[in-house]
Amino acid sequence: MPKIHPTSVVADGAILADDVEVGPLCYIGPHVRIGAGTRLIAQCHVDGHTTLGEKNVLYPFCALGQNAQDHGVEPGSVTYLEIGDGNLFREGVTVHTGTKPGTRTVIGNGCMFMNSTHVAHNCVIGNQVIMVGLSACAGYCEIGDRALISGVSGLHQFCRVGRLAIISGGSVFSQDIPPFMMAEGRNGGVKMINLVGLKRAGFSEETIRALKQVHRIFYRSGLIPPNALKKIREEVPPLPEVLEFIRFCETSKRGVLSCHTEGHRA
Repeated sequence: MPKIHPTSVVADGAILADDVEVGPLCYIGPHVRIGAGTRLIAQCHVDGHTTLGEKNVLYPFCALGQNAQDHGVEPGSVTYLEIGDGNLFREGVTVHTGTKPGTRTVIGNGCMFMNSTHVAHNCVIGNQVIMVGLSACAGYCEIGDRALISGVSGLHQFCRVGRLAIISGGSVFSQDIPPFMMAEGRNGGVKMINLVGLKRAGFSEETIRALKQVHRIFYRSGLIPPNALKKIREEVPPLPEVLEFIRFCETSKRGVLSCHTEGHRA
């Protein structure tokens, strides 16, 4: 049987695995499902049509599964929040369900959401993502695996952050940030590749050299993006990570973040 503190409320209909631990002063709504090994330390609020996988940890004042902060939410509509395994939600984290009926917010596995971070409606967060304190992503954002969103940073709605990209602290972006890159400022630009992150992830020297070449062509050559991508295809070895960068840029709807340098040439 789940271990539930007597001061907590678990609504009828909620489904908790046998070894779930619910600390004092928590609330779990009637449509919530919580997987094995998950712990709610204290004063957590989990509501809505929310599914938590296994071995998640929720710290005090964490609120998951509330309605989206959006005037378009239809009263009584069913929206979802789906959370994978092994995630850490620190104090004051908020994650909302989708906006339109039947839509969902999705979080993968092994992520860390530090204090007071916010994931808005319909976002898709990959695996092993880290969001540092007071960072936030607006609705419909997509964050790739192992991306790092540093503290006091924000993403405009519909923005994408590629795999293993890193955002410097205090930054704000309204354009997409390609995989493997480091971005900073208020739409300030891409500074360099995420060299430390790539080395920690075990990327080969060949791949790192190729990504450095990608960065030089796309961000330092002065070429407009389509011509820069063409040059990358012609001059950089077609490693999977290079092709991933190209695909990300070619599928961008908001536009890809540029570099600090003003002006482009054909």
